Amino acid sequence: MVTLSPVGLAAAPVANQVSFLATFKEKLCRCVCATSTNQPFATVTYRNETPVLNGTTVFVPIVATITITTPNACKCQAETQVINERFVVAFQGRTTLPTSVTINQLGMTQGLIKIVCGKSNCYAINSSLSVSIPAEPAV
Repeated sequence: MVTLSPVGLAAAPVANQVSFLATFKEKLCRCVCATSTNQPFATVTYRNETPVLNGTTVFVPIVATITITTPNACKCQAETQVINERFVVAFQGRTTLPTSVTINQLGMTQGLIKIVCGKSNCYAINSSLSVSIPAEPAV
């Protein structure tokens, strides 16, 4: 599951750029002890699909590929899960499709959530992102 939240900016907003926090909550293949030194670890990569212009809004579909590696308690082989999550960002006031899309991951935190009796099979990843498109060409 993915949830998007706006992010406060330290500097003035940049035209044709949106900044937000993407929170991914994923179910692990098995429970993990919250106090173990062998904790799951996630990486997230992003790519955009073809933008769509509808009226004066450009919709940019984004695919997040989440790879979660969970160490095995008996030190055998780790388990790896690959999960794709999709979401859309929008840019208003446009009359043409962008020639490119740039996705920047600016920071990330991660860890177990919903810990019950010292263990959990739920993992959360918080990823700070910016997505930008070039300015529209002059007419």
